[in-house]
Amino acid sequence: MCGIAGFTYPAGGGAGAEAGERLVRMTASIRHRGPDAQRALVLNGVALGHTRLSIVDLEGGHQPMRDAATGLTVVFNGEIFNHVELREQLAGRYAFRTRSDTEVILAAFLTWGIDCVRRFEGQWAFALWDPRDATLWMSRDRVGICPLYYAELPGGQLAFGSEAKALFASGLVTPALDARGLKQTFQLWSPVAPRTSFEGVRLLPPAHSARFRAGVLETFRYWDLDFGVEPSTASDARIQEELGEALERAVRLRLRADVPVAAYLSGGLDSSLLCALAQGQLGGTLRTFSVGFAHARFDEREHQAAVAGELRTEHRVVEMRDGDIGTLVPGVIFHAEQAMMRSAPAPFLRLSEWVRQNGIRVVLTGEGSDEMFLGYDLFKETKVRQFWARHPASKWRPLLLRRLYPSLSVSQQNVELLREFFGMGLEDPGSLGFSHLVRWANSGRISRFLAPDFAASVADEEPTASVLATVPAHVARWRPLARAQYLEAKTLLSGYLLSAQGDRMLLGNAVEGRFPFLDTSVMELAARIPERMRLKGLDEKHVLKRYAKGRVPASILERSKFPYRAPIAGALVGPEAPAWARELLAPEAVAKVGVFDARKAERLVAKLRAPNAAESEADTMALFAIASTQLLAHHFLTPRAPPRADLDAVVLEAA
Repeated sequence: MCGIAGFTYPAGGGAGAEAGERLVRMTASIRHRGPDAQRALVLNGVALGHTRLSIVDLEGGHQPMRDAATGLTVVFNGEIFNHVELREQLAGRYAFRTRSDTEVILAAFLTWGIDCVRRFEGQWAFALWDPRDATLWMSRDRVGICPLYYAELPGGQLAFGSEAKALFASGLVTPALDARGLKQTFQLWSPVAPRTSFEGVRLLPPAHSARFRAGVLETFRYWDLDFGVEPSTASDARIQEELGEALERAVRLRLRADVPVAAYLSGGLDSSLLCALAQGQLGGTLRTFSVGFAHARFDEREHQAAVAGELRTEHRVVEMRDGDIGTLVPGVIFHAEQAMMRSAPAPFLRLSEWVRQNGIRVVLTGEGSDEMFLGYDLFKETKVRQFWARHPASKWRPLLLRRLYPSLSVSQQNVELLREFFGMGLEDPGSLGFSHLVRWANSGRISRFLAPDFAASVADEEPTASVLATVPAHVARWRPLARAQYLEAKTLLSGYLLSAQGDRMLLGNAVEGRFPFLDTSVMELAARIPERMRLKGLDEKHVLKRYAKGRVPASILERSKFPYRAPIAGALVGPEAPAWARELLAPEAVAKVGVFDARKAERLVAKLRAPNAAESEADTMALFAIASTQLLAHHFLTPRAPPRADLDAVVLEAA
């Protein structure tokens, strides 16, 4: 993984020197993504920059990389895991000079054009300049692991970068918060791509490529998740065998590197299974890393230790306290470049720092399994609520939800609250957004704290309508759980888990994450596995558990799903709260930014600061939304000196 940045500019006219200065600032702003080398190439009409995290072909994989015969030039962030196989296919058509996967992109584009991305197995965001017709091509991987931001500039030009801050560092884009993007975030957990947190800054959606030529930008989808396929008719045993083969291959491809590959170990099924597969393929040399919490409510070290002990991995843990979380949050928002409602990314930022300090720059992680194998409570809720909707007046059907949330008592008052909270939309269970109505309504309660003027400015923005408008029409004809999976992958997975909690927390400390459950073959196989094998009754990931039996400790298979969380109230307004929180949550500071109502925010802080305060999820989510929005404004709207550029590490060329 690396960082890329660049922009087009009018050819000729002696603008190359100014372009070089802008490009140096852009690469310097994202140096944390690639500390091993920073290079910049200024051509006639385009400037391309790259910050490198060396993982494959350490000596020969430098970028920007240019094909000498055609002038085709690429800057690339990510990994093409099947580059070895593609190289063999292309060997007779292209004379390779390096062992890098970057050069495979050049060869593949010259052979197949932009459709080459359909053949890639990996995670990528690249920009490719073709001087033969003065076209800039861009592409992003299937599920959005690697980010790619862009901005259309006056005069028919375009700027792009792995992070929005690179666009701001260029001086070509002025940072300003996008009110609609913020409102979408407060309900959907992230803006709806291509919208972002900043005005004029767009995000290339996952599974999209783009062409920019003669001042015109065109984007198009090259792949999509298909949960509407007919279920496999193979025997359960054969399906389980196919799943094992696909996972083994996915892990094997993601262990390809010229540096050691370690793994994150959460103590849940997904990471434990990946660690077991990786340990087998590495011959017993796997290193594992985990987060532990001083607060027992969040801690999973007992389960992490059980897995590490049975697999005999070299295991290390970093412990987090409330004060640690609060201290990390400013860095979280600086890297994530969006508001949030959870503090969960903070421990991951510390974990990547810990991993890097231990000499590791590549880790396997288990994201994607819940989305592909129906692991979330949301899918169980959908199943129960669909059943309930057949007889909305039933008194006992909603009580099935107590199997998901055993803490719910059966008092008459709680039953009525349960019916009110989970019963929304029962009159139309076939609606596209039915599965997510409860979550969206819950997070949407943050809007109660918005400043009146801000709320009025976006009164016509309906976030749920915005996201549903991006869903292809045929998805509405899928089965209820298939629709739920599609929405989950398009919202929480892409916009939050793989970005704010994934790429940005990993690359904030120059660590690359790899995601075997998001291998194309694994995803497409999961879509064909009958739902009864993935969600058997209310037993999530049933087929995955069967495959994992004998590979991970029995205690992991038998434990209830444990949602990953991190402290919020204690971290921001508790006794260990950092100075920045007191300053930015003060009424005058909140009023200055103008997104939230200063008095309502003040009352919320006082409520959560009180001794033995009852912390509702709605209140803590609102608190973190306010704090993260304040930080977003602080980081990006406050004038600052340009990032320091190490000129000795940047090579400027002209052609």
